[in-house]
Amino acid sequence: MRTIFFTQITLLLFVIPNFSWAQVVTVSGYVSNGINSKSLEYVNIFDSNSGIGTITNQNGFYRLVLEKGILNLNVTETGFKAYSQTFELESDTTLTIVLEPNLNEKSRDKKNPQLQAVGKTGKKDSTRRGFNLF
Repeated sequence: MRTIFFTQITLLLFVIPNFSWAQVVTVSGYVSNGINSKSLEYVNIFDSNSGIGTITNQNGFYRLVLEKGILNLNVTETGFKAYSQTFELESDTTLTIVLEPNLNEKSRDKKNPQLQAVGKTGKKDSTRRGFNLF
């Protein structure tokens, strides 16, 4: 009787984790620049439903391991328009993302850059004041 009980417990310990692994899927792919198709490194990729995120590596590759369900993918990088996509995640998925540059009026005006130097002119008073400890 005791042997059967321990056998059942052991089987449960090995079977239950296998069911939970069956629910995990992978989303992976590359993030590239929309102008020249170069890979973008260190781009933020985040699923707002699960709270899980990652960044791309030096080759623009990313990989997220998530549970099956609705994926709300948000991709952000400084200087680029934010990318967002929502879809049902049922199996391993490869998703290539192309980010478009965020060209506002200031970044388009390369002939007349808006650079302003701020400084203080004049002489500094260099008199020293001291005190004795002993």
